[in-house]
Amino acid sequence: MQVAALVERVQRGKLSPLQRKVLDYLEEHSHEVFEYRDAVVTKAVGGKPSSVGFSLWALHKKGLIDKENAGGKVYFGSKDAIGQLRRQLGIAAVDPFERADRNRERIRQSHGNIDVLALLDEVRDGR
Repeated sequence: MQVAALVERVQRGKLSPLQRKVLDYLEEHSHEVFEYRDAVVTKAVGGKPSSVGFSLWALHKKGLIDKENAGGKVYFGSKDAIGQLRRQLGIAAVDPFERADRNRERIRQSHGNIDVLALLDEVRDGR
């Protein structure tokens, strides 16, 4: 068995019933993307908007679905759907570590190198 297939099977086994419904719905609609707390998904799976929103984020964190920012909004969908969205909009998938490195560099440029340990010591000592 391929490692990726095994990991996905294990991750799917840890899903709540609502997460499983949301995942199944997104995979059945592999040519559509949905906004966070989307009313269509919420109605289709029979959950509360906040629970469906949480499920979308949890499924993304587990690597079972994907998300993309487009037009100032976050969209979720199956990996195929988000892949189509990225190709049609000309968006390259961003490695999260690359994004973290860019953010760290931006902070260093605006605030200098922050010594986190010294900062924590100051807070603990009440300085």
